[in-house]
Amino acid sequence: MFRKLFHLIKYKNDFNKRISTSIVRSDFKVKSVRVVLDKTLPVDENYFKNLLGEITDSKILFTFIKFSHSTENTLSEKYCYDKNHINFFGNFTEKLAKACKRKVDLQINFFDNNNLYLKWIAIKGEYKLSFGFKKTDIRINDVIFDFLPLQTDTFKNEFRKYIKVLKTI
Repeated sequence: MFRKLFHLIKYKNDFNKRISTSIVRSDFKVKSVRVVLDKTLPVDENYFKNLLGEITDSKILFTFIKFSHSTENTLSEKYCYDKNHINFFGNFTEKLAKACKRKVDLQINFFDNNNLYLKWIAIKGEYKLSFGFKKTDIRINDVIFDFLPLQTDTFKNEFRKYIKVLKTI
């Protein structure tokens, strides 16, 4: 109980530091992408690699952060984390902190719940533009989709539209 309270306080502090710091300029290009992914959703890294491969010709560097609600999945998967990767005082483990601090052009917050840890990981990242969904705290995303991430075909179509618009700016 105290751990969750500490984490909520630390999240709010980090949130206030992050809010309104991203500015997209006319020379914006997607060269690096981070995906913050809820492990319970039925998509994997290849879904995003294929999607961006269809849209752009340039090589894109990817960072994946998958959050699992159980500790069992985190041991067997490469980019998988859980709440135990955040200590009692709200400090991220070195591995998770490194994944969050890697600067990217675009961050896709691919989750549809208000999970404290997913939101916290999302705001800890350094990015220029973020996409996300309305069922979570809409203040953490720059572009908000009005459907669920489970609708992967809809996401593909809408995502393509936004990337094409960004390419023409």
